[in-house]
Amino acid sequence: MTSEKSETDDPQCPMCPAGTLREGTTTLTMERGEATIVFKDVPADVCDTCGEAFVGENVSEEVYEQAEEAIEAGVQFDVRRYNSRPKTAV
Repeated sequence: MTSEKSETDDPQCPMCPAGTLREGTTTLTMERGEATIVFKDVPADVCDTCGEAFVGENVSEEVYEQAEEAIEAGVQFDVRRYNSRPKTAV
């Protein structure tokens, strides 16, 4: 009996041939004009070899929306912990 894992169990890192992606977190820095917003503890798939992080589409949209709100409020520099917000029905 072999214990082979399917590709869906351990997705390969698209940046390096030796790594696999694992659930983890990363830090994202968003810059626009004079504003810089840093998000810590953002959920991501992180390569166990090269450390490259890949953020999903939903998380990326949330980070973008939160950065936009901060910029519109006049923030020039901010460091914040990522906080997922529930989506409201339209």
